Amino acid sequence: MTQHQSDPLSLLLERLKGVKKNGERYAALCPAHRDNSPSLSLSRGRDGRALVHCYAGCETRDVLAAVGFELRDMFLDNLSLEQRQQYRRNRLETELKFERLIIEAAKSKPEELNDEDISRLAVAQERIEQLDRELDEIETLTADPDEDKPTDSKQSQASQLVAYVEARVELFHDRNKEVFARDLSTGEVRRIDSRQFRDWLVASYYKDAGKSARDQSVRESLSTLAGLGRYDCECQPVHIRVAGSAGRYFLDLAEPGQSRAICIEPGRWSIVKSPAAMFIRPEAMQPLPTPTPGGSIEPLWRIANIPEEQRLLVLAWLIECLRPDTPFPLVELMGEQGTAKSTAHTALRRLLDPNACDLRSAPKSAEDVFIGAGASWIVCYENVSHLSPLVQDALCTIATGGGYAKRKLFTDADESIINVKRPVGINGISAAVTAQDLIDRTISIEMPIVKERVEVTGLWQAYEAERGLLLGALLDTAVKALALLPSMRLPPGEKPRLVEFALLGMAVAEAVGKPAAAFMAQFNASRQESIARTIDASPVAGAILEWYERNPSGRRASAKTLMEEMSKYRPPYCDTWPKSPKGFADAMRRAAPALRQLGIECRSLGKIGGAVTWQIAPKGQDLKQCLESPDVLADNHFAGH
Repeated sequence: MTQHQSDPLSLLLERLKGVKKNGERYAALCPAHRDNSPSLSLSRGRDGRALVHCYAGCETRDVLAAVGFELRDMFLDNLSLEQRQQYRRNRLETELKFERLIIEAAKSKPEELNDEDISRLAVAQERIEQLDRELDEIETLTADPDEDKPTDSKQSQASQLVAYVEARVELFHDRNKEVFARDLSTGEVRRIDSRQFRDWLVASYYKDAGKSARDQSVRESLSTLAGLGRYDCECQPVHIRVAGSAGRYFLDLAEPGQSRAICIEPGRWSIVKSPAAMFIRPEAMQPLPTPTPGGSIEPLWRIANIPEEQRLLVLAWLIECLRPDTPFPLVELMGEQGTAKSTAHTALRRLLDPNACDLRSAPKSAEDVFIGAGASWIVCYENVSHLSPLVQDALCTIATGGGYAKRKLFTDADESIINVKRPVGINGISAAVTAQDLIDRTISIEMPIVKERVEVTGLWQAYEAERGLLLGALLDTAVKALALLPSMRLPPGEKPRLVEFALLGMAVAEAVGKPAAAFMAQFNASRQESIARTIDASPVAGAILEWYERNPSGRRASAKTLMEEMSKYRPPYCDTWPKSPKGFADAMRRAAPALRQLGIECRSLGKIGGAVTWQIAPKGQDLKQCLESPDVLADNHFAGH
């Protein structure tokens, strides 16, 4: 039999009748006996040979002889070396594709992976590595003998790629041991395990070397670079869009092919080519326009339908977004349908942190919040009607700074960690923020109805044309406010939880020619709205208010006694009323900050007579610490919280 242009199974099938395919197997009429229904089973072995079996009992030798073949013709050895290698390559690539599909399916799986899933993923990863090695062996055998052959004078392609990268970038790692590369020619920073860096490496190498890098060589070089960056290079912080502290900040313009940023200092701002900060740019991030000084912020309010009596709050929030060293308030835009909430929210976002997806749908989990925050500077959610308690806790965490960790795939030992502190904005018809801790950090803006509709296309065209002037006007206001900030003062008894934001807002008011008191009036009005929402969201707080109206002198008693007394003021059809004294005490503790703003002090006095005692009294009344409980914190501790 001569060398064939196809594999043995294909040649055999061409000479049989009644061939039917069933998955990877075939059925056909057996030529060795009178066959009325297909009784011959055929398949391809792992080594490429044809496997033949007749269920009527015919010998394989007789079946093959009936169509002019011998047993030796069913083996792949009769094919040329090139044909055998091509067959092996196709089989390996098919298996590799299947194992990679398993990996991708696991990444997109919404629920937590179970032990069986993790075990299968580990097998898939090992199989992928093995298949890659086998494919690399085939490539090496079929390549030019003089090409990429490791000798004393010539490196392997993976080593060439490592040397190529080291000559063009500066490697370093962050505190989570993630490795980054700063392009020495443009200053751009890329994470080496990202698609951005891989594409840059493949494209740049092809342009300079005139040949493509093999997939296996790229993977090996990236693995080597990760080790070098993690253990041999410096640790440096990495930022998204904004960096800096102590009055000197940088805003990344995110321009492709360069690293220009805006340096913001008290009294001045300027554009610098090489900022003293490492910025990464996620794929969805879009560039900012070059700011133009001397403009006005007033055109912003033509597209952002913010009521005039709350514009100082929004302006201060935008400038606060430039200070990564302070806690961020959450801004919440509320209003009925037709108040241009989404338009206003998008305009505010695009002024400082334009993104391919400016507004996203409400997060379903805390993990969604942290992943979104890890890929952008300002976190914005659209049409939010409900936020679960866990999501609200996550939003509070990223506003003040915190981390999220989860187990990496394929291992039980390593963790994937996201550390973030981000400004947050949401919009919706009704108030979605109900957790007391987050309410206390929220600036609520009630959007008025748009009285006169205009064509949205023209509105956005005008906004985009003025965006450079608007950014310049915002920066002009920011540097003036930073210069005025050290002179801002608040009486000790009037310092809110968001004291950094309040002081900045006072400076912003004076920077635009208004008294600091004008900002505090808007800020206090927003706080009163937050307090009212806290009371409405807590049946215990509402019951305490009603009880206090009838008992203005207050009461000192155990949580159990207070719970029994106030149960008569429990709202009807309330399913969230505490089921135990401990739950009632926890509810009082959560409502205490809001009640304090209304002049009611609600405080635990520690153990007295074997039971934890609570006191509800007018604010300012001296609450003596019980001598029987020296481990209870002194009153001055509570005063600051």
